[in-house]
Amino acid sequence: MLKCDGGYCIISPTVYKGMANLNRIRELRLQKGWRQEDLAVLMHTKQQTVARYETEKLGIDANTICQLCDIFGCTADYLLGRSSSPAPVIAEEDAAVLHAYHAAPQEIRTIVDTALAPYQKDAIESSTA
Repeated sequence: MLKCDGGYCIISPTVYKGMANLNRIRELRLQKGWRQEDLAVLMHTKQQTVARYETEKLGIDANTICQLCDIFGCTADYLLGRSSSPAPVIAEEDAAVLHAYHAAPQEIRTIVDTALAPYQKDAIESSTA
């Protein structure tokens, strides 16, 4: 269950308890060779809190998910077991467009940026909806 209170959402442990590959916090921590204490220092929290996240005894709020994704360099979907890829997957045609954009001279990129500016806000809003 996702509980929201005044814009602050917490993913309850009952939602993801027992899901395959959910506990990627421990997996990612061990890949880095870190102890729970090491991760706790990076998160500005206690070792017991990290242990409770890893054993699914404590719900994870959105800010903590973002913090963990930043620390481990992965997506929230990967951290929460919704994806098998730690990096975002980009469609082949989207990757080709990005490659062409970055390969273009600065004056062309400026023209493209100007042409796309009116659509940027709509694209960001639709991707977060």
